[in-house]
Amino acid sequence: MSWKLSAVVALGLVLGILAGRVFQDPDVGTASWDGLRAAGFAAYLLLWLGLVTGMAVHMRYRPGPLAMTWLLETHRIASALSLSFIVGHVAGLLVDPTIAFSPLDVATGFSSSYRPIQVAFGSLAMWLSVAVLGSTALAGRMPYASWRNLHYLSFPAYFLTLLHGVTSGTDAGAPISLVLYAATASFVAAMVVARLFGRGWVTAGGTAGPPV
Repeated sequence: MSWKLSAVVALGLVLGILAGRVFQDPDVGTASWDGLRAAGFAAYLLLWLGLVTGMAVHMRYRPGPLAMTWLLETHRIASALSLSFIVGHVAGLLVDPTIAFSPLDVATGFSSSYRPIQVAFGSLAMWLSVAVLGSTALAGRMPYASWRNLHYLSFPAYFLTLLHGVTSGTDAGAPISLVLYAATASFVAAMVVARLFGRGWVTAGGTAGPPV
């Protein structure tokens, strides 16, 4: 269900951004630019939510009176939807005339005329996210240990997404953006510390299935 929802949302985002590009004022219109920026922020927040809920599931954290299944479903849906908003962000970069990214610019970042290193952070984060979610889709056909090792790529994917947003985003200097990035990154850091040095977590293994 989460994959079908992700596909529908991705299609809706792409069509919406394309419509914004077609119907916006050719001289001063910013609909597609605003759309790709919003999609980028949403993708970051969904990647963050997918990461922290995934760690919470692994640590067997129970969110108050809610059953563990709610946390698991949040992890699955947030992870799948993050890819939808990545697709929307990429579509906007390709059609918006503000900077004029080429497919190669988006795929690698290094060929971009706009902050190539910072854009490359985003490109690499995108491919890592695709690898993580792709391995999840194929989890039933691969050994659990292989799926788990690929799933650890979620951490560099999140970190690179954070770097990309902070260093290349045109809104990165806005106070609300700084607060958002600082709060989410601090939360991830706290959970990593709890995961590494806390007590009571359960080590995944055996025949347990993947959480996404």
